[in-house]
Amino acid sequence: MLKNRNIELQITSFLAGESSPAEQKVIAGLIQTDSEYRDTYNELKRIWDDPLFQPVSDTYNVDNAWLKVSKHVYNQPLSVVQKSVVKPAVTMRLLKYAASIAAILLLGFAIYQVSREADVTMKSLASGNAISSPLALSDGSHITLNTDSKVKYPEKFGSDSREVYFWGEAFFEIASDPSRPFVIETGDARIKVLGTSFNVKNDPGAGITEVVVNSGTVLFYTVDKNDNILGQVILHKGDKGVFNHITGKLARMLNNDLNFISWKTGILDFKGTPLDKVMDAIGKKYGVTFRMDNSELSQLKLTATFDNEPLNSVLEVISLVHKLQFTHNGKDYLVKK
Repeated sequence: MLKNRNIELQITSFLAGESSPAEQKVIAGLIQTDSEYRDTYNELKRIWDDPLFQPVSDTYNVDNAWLKVSKHVYNQPLSVVQKSVVKPAVTMRLLKYAASIAAILLLGFAIYQVSREADVTMKSLASGNAISSPLALSDGSHITLNTDSKVKYPEKFGSDSREVYFWGEAFFEIASDPSRPFVIETGDARIKVLGTSFNVKNDPGAGITEVVVNSGTVLFYTVDKNDNILGQVILHKGDKGVFNHITGKLARMLNNDLNFISWKTGILDFKGTPLDKVMDAIGKKYGVTFRMDNSELSQLKLTATFDNEPLNSVLEVISLVHKLQFTHNGKDYLVKK
């Protein structure tokens, strides 16, 4: 055991140029004639000259790297070594060399990561004043943007994650991939899924982000400026998550809005719905506003379904059912008896 450790120490000192000229000659001769010295020298020389000879993975762990180097250098139990054989300073130098190797591994990994990230091509899509066609991502997921919305995404996702940046309102249909969670970043709110469909609405003016789940399960959470998680809720089909960016409050509730994706499907569905909520949904769908001439009109209720019908046809049906009149000035409508 002692001989193996002494060989490693001697060769480490030899590689570092710390041994005397006489010791250098002796060790060089032993490397040529002694197979144990030669094998140990070749192994240490490989690490010394090329510390990055082992492939670096995307999930690099500095502690594991240090442990690997330490195990390699100290693969035998420590023993008391006579001063005449090993200089006390050699042990400290060996620790420095091991630390240097770990540092070089870390530096190499950082360079690798920067190079890899630099190669990522980011693309973006803005919808403007029209609903976008479904955007197909490299993993098979699809995103449909509502008007005045934008998404930024990589041309190709990495091997361990899928991340996009989003503003506005959109419907997401995420392809299932348990090994690569899909994360949507919108300000200080995050939506994390494996495979599901849901609607996200980020309204900067109101300081509100809403997530309504259409299928599957979604993790909705908030972070601080250092990406530390502040709060989180798990949303299932039929749930709605609401985050107030101003107060920092995050809440989960049942979604009672049947028309949360009417902007995408074109279908408006009302089942005994109060008229004020009917007009609000119609206004969002067609980009107009309604004002009631009489607050009592809000008590009227409507049961009807409109499938991609023009606004005039929708208003005509409502006026016939409740004997109402709609007058407008541009996009502003007045509702009265």
